[in-house]
Amino acid sequence: MTIRELPFDLYVQILEQLTPLTGSDESIIVLISCLKTSTLLRAAASVSRLWEPHYRARYTICDPAKEQSRKRSTGGDWRLMYFERRRIDLETLEILFKIVMERGDGRLERAREVNTKFSFDAWNVLEMAANCPLPDTFREPGVSDRRPIPPHAVPLRFWAQMLLGAIARSDAVCTWGKLISNDTPQSLELSFACMSSFFVYPPMKVLSQLEELATLCKIYFIKHQIPIDPAEFTSDSAKLRLVCSSICDFLWSCGFEAADGERFHMLQNRFPHLFLTTHQATIPISLVYIFVCIARKMGVTAAPTDFPSRVLAVVSSPHPDVLEFFVDVFGSRTQAILTLHDDIPRFLIQAGIHTNTILPWIGSASSTSMLLRASRNVLASVNNFPAGAAAPEVELHTAIYASLVINAIFMNDRRYLLNIMKHINRFLLDLLPVLVDSLAPLLHPYLQEQLTTHCNAIMEDEKEAATTSHPRSALTREVKFFVGMVFKHAAHGYVGYVYGWDPSCAADEDWIREMGVDLLSRGRHQPFYHALDQSGSLRYVAEDNIRATYLEPADVHRIFTDAPRAGMYFEDLTQVDGRARFLLSPELNAAYPDDEAFGDRWLRQGED
Repeated sequence: MTIRELPFDLYVQILEQLTPLTGSDESIIVLISCLKTSTLLRAAASVSRLWEPHYRARYTICDPAKEQSRKRSTGGDWRLMYFERRRIDLETLEILFKIVMERGDGRLERAREVNTKFSFDAWNVLEMAANCPLPDTFREPGVSDRRPIPPHAVPLRFWAQMLLGAIARSDAVCTWGKLISNDTPQSLELSFACMSSFFVYPPMKVLSQLEELATLCKIYFIKHQIPIDPAEFTSDSAKLRLVCSSICDFLWSCGFEAADGERFHMLQNRFPHLFLTTHQATIPISLVYIFVCIARKMGVTAAPTDFPSRVLAVVSSPHPDVLEFFVDVFGSRTQAILTLHDDIPRFLIQAGIHTNTILPWIGSASSTSMLLRASRNVLASVNNFPAGAAAPEVELHTAIYASLVINAIFMNDRRYLLNIMKHINRFLLDLLPVLVDSLAPLLHPYLQEQLTTHCNAIMEDEKEAATTSHPRSALTREVKFFVGMVFKHAAHGYVGYVYGWDPSCAADEDWIREMGVDLLSRGRHQPFYHALDQSGSLRYVAEDNIRATYLEPADVHRIFTDAPRAGMYFEDLTQVDGRARFLLSPELNAAYPDDEAFGDRWLRQGED
């Protein structure tokens, strides 16, 4: 029986009904299947516009330069562009799986490869990998996920997140580096957005949020009959002031406000992705950043000022008859508009500064000075946490890392560099793409040499670690416990997860003396265990202090939120009769080849 073909246009109309999906290939599989059938259906499925919505749904982040090159090479054909991005996806996943399975310096080179070849073009596929389904043990109650669980899902998520971080932070460092020779007013929006890159939040998302706010602000202006034509309000001092005070009113109507009391010192209101969303009660510099970005999009010439007591915005006009004035966004509920003659001297006196030195404080601030001020705010916040409101340890280290990098770039101070190296073990894949390839070229030659030396030493340590194995058959002293064990500290009460052991204490003499190791019943001559506690802190624990325990369901579901590095070492969790052990990642299985079986016997036999 002969099946009649439908008209070409009808095929196209049918295929246009396919729903673009972000996390599924169902619609794309249909299109690809059509490419393998009859000539007419293949021609219909090849129509470029059919692929555009699927491309835009799946690939929301890209490297702008690479995207332009892709459009030129494909002639703007969305089908060919989709296939090219899919090729990048597959190559990125292949590299990611190699990182999961191997140890040592090879994974550092692979991180450099992904960043150099693909940069943000690898973002979407890595984001999907970083959010792939977890084993049932770690899922929230009542949350179902029908997607198949990939092999080594937990370490896959961990290393995908680490790769995302390396890409975002490398881009941030390069963006900041450009300010050294080209710090323009237009650079503020992007350079400040890059602070969020250290939290694996791409700057283009921050820019998109600011664009959305500007659109909403225009709607607010129209509703309240406030001028929106720059030609009208920039030539009239009263109207320009009305526009600026109305932007402040708009921000307050959206939930933005001045942080007070304990909220003022919260770490989260220092970073754009947080103060634009969950921490809108924020500090002056953050509010001025939002104000300036929106004001510029509305046609207002605005800039931050590095004012001593709190950051203000300075507003000017191309019309000589309209005098410059200032906006106190933070204090705008009381008085938004400040003048040079009436208000600024009073503010300076309150800050303890003589009014004869007014000029350095009232000019437009550079993006560099704002970044440095923001970094100092972060470091000050770290030392002034509200009681009981300290940030999670992973956020704390990330914020400090961002601040240290900013200061290293613009201050060229060796102290910042040394402190970066103290944090880099938490951001291991940053070593080559961020520190060596992006940061080092921006530094003074002698600092560049020191940084390269530090990084080379870490590379050597990683290479040596890859060749090191700890078989139990080689032990001359019994190691009672094992990698993957969940324990409670006998003296301090915290719960930890063992990820390594030494047959005897391998710490230096200063640490042994400070921690009173020799006062323990077996002193230093007993096994010591490398562990993560539930907050993600690194611990080194004597065997005398190890007590078997288990995890409550709430704690199980928070493991990889509170202690992300657990994802580097473990894959699943088994609990029996008040005892618990993690199943080991490929990395730990290679380093401790007998501990998986040893831990399994311990769990089943109930040995103490």
